[in-house]
Amino acid sequence: MKLELSDHVELNVDPQTAWEFVSDFGGFASWQPHIASVEMQADGSRKVNFTRGDSVFDRVTASDDANHSLTYSIVPGQGGPLASMEATFSVSGGPDRSKVDYTIVVEIPDEMEGPARAGISADIEGALQGLAEKFPE
Repeated sequence: MKLELSDHVELNVDPQTAWEFVSDFGGFASWQPHIASVEMQADGSRKVNFTRGDSVFDRVTASDDANHSLTYSIVPGQGGPLASMEATFSVSGGPDRSKVDYTIVVEIPDEMEGPARAGISADIEGALQGLAEKFPE
C-alpha cells in the first residue's frame, strides 16, 4: 500500500535562510529529534542512525535551489518493511516569513499501515518542531 503524509510549519525567517538550513542534507541530526546521527558516504548517500536504534541509507534524488525543494529516497535493497520511501521538503514564503512543507510517501505492507502512519507522523511532527525551535518567533 502507498501511504502519503505531510504537514508544514511557518517560520519567522526568509525563505532563502530556511532553505539553506533545510537543504543541508548532512545536518539533519542537528534539528530532527528522531535522528541520532548522520554519516555522509563517499557516493553522496548518507547513513541515518535513528534514536530508536535502526539505520537506513538514503540519498538526494532531486534538489532545486531556485524553487527551494529537496527530495530524498531510501537506497533500494536494504531489506526491511519499506518497499520505497520518498521525502520532500519545500520552502516558500515572503520576505520575513517561510512555510516549510514536509511530505513523506512510503510503500508498505497493508498490515503495517497503523504503525507506519503513527511513526511517520511522529517523525514529520518532530522535524517541523525542530525547525520551529531553530527559528523561534
